[in-house]
Amino acid sequence: MKKETAFTLIELLVVIAIIALLLSVLVPALRRVKQQAAGAVCLSNIRQLAVAWQSYSADHDGEIVHGHVPRTSVPDPTHRFWVHYPQTEAGVYRGEPADVRREYELIGIRRGALFDYLNTFDVYHCPGDKSSVMFASTEYATTKSWWNSYSITGMMNGEELYRTGVVDKVAKKTSDLVNPGGKVVFLENVDERGWIMGSWLMNYANNPTWVDPIAIWHYERGTLGFADAHAEMHNWRDGTTIENAEAGRVIHTVPRPNESGEDIRYMQRAYVPRR
Repeated sequence: MKKETAFTLIELLVVIAIIALLLSVLVPALRRVKQQAAGAVCLSNIRQLAVAWQSYSADHDGEIVHGHVPRTSVPDPTHRFWVHYPQTEAGVYRGEPADVRREYELIGIRRGALFDYLNTFDVYHCPGDKSSVMFASTEYATTKSWWNSYSITGMMNGEELYRTGVVDKVAKKTSDLVNPGGKVVFLENVDERGWIMGSWLMNYANNPTWVDPIAIWHYERGTLGFADAHAEMHNWRDGTTIENAEAGRVIHTVPRPNESGEDIRYMQRAYVPRR
C-alpha cells in the first residue's frame, strides 16, 4: 500500500514564515510603485495647468490669471479666478459643510478662467490625493468633495493681494517675474475644509514661516509647476515637513515644519516673484 505524505506542522510554519517575509518585502515596493505612478499623472496635470496659466497670460496682454479661490464674499467681482468656489448652476455659493458636494465643486472649476484651456476635470485632481481619508473625521467627510488637489501661490496674483503691505509685491503680469523658471505657481495643497480655498501662503520675509501646509502625495516628493510652464517633482528634505504632511496637520499645528530648514528656504526663493 502506497504511503501518503503530507506537510508537517513545522514545514507549514516555515512556508508561512517565508510567505510573510516575501509580503513584507513586496508590499512596500508595490506601494512605492503605486505612488510613483500617481506622481507621473500628477506631474502631467501640473504641467498642463502651468501651460494653461501661461496661455491665459498670452491671451490677456501678459496679465496673470487671478490665483485666489474666494468664498461667497468675492473680494473683487471684476476678477475671473482660476477656479471658483463650489456653486450651483445658478451661481449660488455651496461651500459650507452642510452644502458642499462634488458636483458643486466641479461647477466652480468649470467656471474658472483656465478650464477653457483644458476642457477636463481630471487635470485638477492628483490620483494620490488622500484628503478625503485624512480628514474623514471632520464635518466635511460626507461631502464627497476634495476634487481639486492644487493651489496657486499667493504671490502669483493671488490671496496676497488682500494682505496689508504686500499688494505692490504681488506679480500681476508676467513682466513682473524675475527668473520665471524658478518661481512656483502651482503646488499640491491640502485643506480640511472639503475644498481648497484661497491661495497657498507663506510668510516670506527675513524670518520665513509656513502659513499653509505642504501636501506630499508621492513618497516624500511633491509636484510643482513653474511660471515658465515646466513642472517637476521636488524632493522635500526636512523631517518635520514630511511628518506634518503625512499626518495631515494643517495651519499652525505642532510640530510645525522646520522653519530654518532647506524646504522653507527653497520655497522662500520660489515664492517671491520679483527677486
